[in-house]
Amino acid sequence: MKNNIYFDESGNTGQDMLNEDQKVFVLASVDFNEDEQKILTDIFDTGHEIHFKNLKKSSKGRKKILEFLNHSLIDESHIMVYTAHKEFNVAGQITDILIETVMHHNGLDLYQHGRNIAYANWIFYFGNFYWNKALYTRFITEFISMIRLKTEESINTFYTTTEELLDSVKEKNVVQPIVESKKHISDIMQSIDKYSIDVTFSTFLVLCDKWYKQTKNKIDVRFDESKQIRHYNYFLEHSQKIAEKTPETVEIGFDSRKMTFPPQINSIEMVDSKEEFGVQCADLIASAIAFMYNNEDGRFAPFSKQIQQSKLLQLSNSHTLWPTDDVSAEALDMENGEGINPVDFMADTFINIRKE
Repeated sequence: MKNNIYFDESGNTGQDMLNEDQKVFVLASVDFNEDEQKILTDIFDTGHEIHFKNLKKSSKGRKKILEFLNHSLIDESHIMVYTAHKEFNVAGQITDILIETVMHHNGLDLYQHGRNIAYANWIFYFGNFYWNKALYTRFITEFISMIRLKTEESINTFYTTTEELLDSVKEKNVVQPIVESKKHISDIMQSIDKYSIDVTFSTFLVLCDKWYKQTKNKIDVRFDESKQIRHYNYFLEHSQKIAEKTPETVEIGFDSRKMTFPPQINSIEMVDSKEEFGVQCADLIASAIAFMYNNEDGRFAPFSKQIQQSKLLQLSNSHTLWPTDDVSAEALDMENGEGINPVDFMADTFINIRKE
């Protein structure tokens, strides 16, 4: 049985993760067969490509968007969405790239019991509500610059600011590992690239895994053109080679946050959204959610409220990368600490591939 899953994104500002106008990234995926797509096209009654950005300009267009978002086909069997708070993602990347490296060298598993999630939330919350806000903003901005530029100057600038932050805060146990990561920064820089702090690929893998588990079948992906997905094609190709050698899969991660490896994807095809109504549906969903978060005030506030109250925002299978004030292992459903460290597993796997 073939499962075509259509993907599109909204709010992608590349490495400009702190863009004030687009604070949220949304990746939407839909599973509509041909008959269902024909039903949905009748809402719009047009032979042209359906775009949220065009429809929202008129009251008639906004009415059609809401009719779509409240349609009977908008349910958990057809829709899956991942919404990411981009500033919080930066805090998570500081945790994954810098703090995890230090913890690993100290013999500690940061991912067990959700400790990585706790650190990311501490950075975000202390930075926004307790630390000097200007200094915190400079700290996360210079982290992004360091990852993007990878120059000696950008590295030194970031760590100078981090040491200044350490001196100014009470929560030194949060910042100290970041300062200590400078000892490993040469190795860290060699292991990352320009898309390392981007959320597209990581959210894509999560949704693909959820679709596989929901449909009980490998999926065929139809994605509107994406530089990030093309960039990580080598990962998918190597994963496919592993899948060809052995039919066995393994769940990596801990407790409730596990994923299937290799990814259960049959194929990925970059398509022109003009030719794929399924991708246009994914665009409507992703754009509606991103628009809602970015237009809570002003003349579009009533429309944003209507999106918030639609069926789309009531789906129980939506996934988020979002700050939380309760980072206990119990609240994160990570109290057992059972599973496989994903970073160690992937490193060992791809080292073995290179040897072959």
